[in-house]
Amino acid sequence: MDEKTTILFVTSNSGKLSEAKIALNPFGFNVQAFQFSEENPVIEEIQASELRIVAADKLRKAVSIVQDSTKNLGVMVEDAGFFLDEFNGFPGVYSSYVHKSLGINGVLRTLNGIENRKASFKCVIGIHLDGEEIFFEGECKGLVSEKALGTNGFGYDPIFIPNDGDGSTFAQMTSEQKQFFSHRGMAMESLRAHLEGRIQSPTSNHGSES
Repeated sequence: MDEKTTILFVTSNSGKLSEAKIALNPFGFNVQAFQFSEENPVIEEIQASELRIVAADKLRKAVSIVQDSTKNLGVMVEDAGFFLDEFNGFPGVYSSYVHKSLGINGVLRTLNGIENRKASFKCVIGIHLDGEEIFFEGECKGLVSEKALGTNGFGYDPIFIPNDGDGSTFAQMTSEQKQFFSHRGMAMESLRAHLEGRIQSPTSNHGSES
């Protein structure tokens, strides 16, 4: 594909990369992974209270390590979190650390005997386009299942049941089915609409969509 249709996704998460490809490639946008190396190691995330702050910092770091970024359509990053109502949104921005430390079974144990199992996934996508930093957000509300179900997806997918689904966890869905409900799918859909609008009206003034 033409480099001007290529979006470099700076992520080490293969699941996020796959879902971005599903969301954007069919519409003519070529999502490619940025290749990390010893010279360009995986970006270290800051500790912050909001996904938007983390995503903005990641985006600035991503642009700084991508050489000749103007050759491509854009440079993209994403930050997401799993928010439990019972714990005032925790783990939220610390979701990756908690997942690595406790695992999903550990998270399930924290909810033993607790009636409130409401949760949500939230996502912020940041993309650098023509010198602009633009952000898109998505949220999916649901419930934490009683046990891990399904083998697809990644992260907390086996214990999250979206409210608008059929009772299946994200991990019991195909990637395409998950895309229809998920926080990432919603944010990617907003990004796709923005990109298509930008192509149709390249001289218009584009600001943040979040």
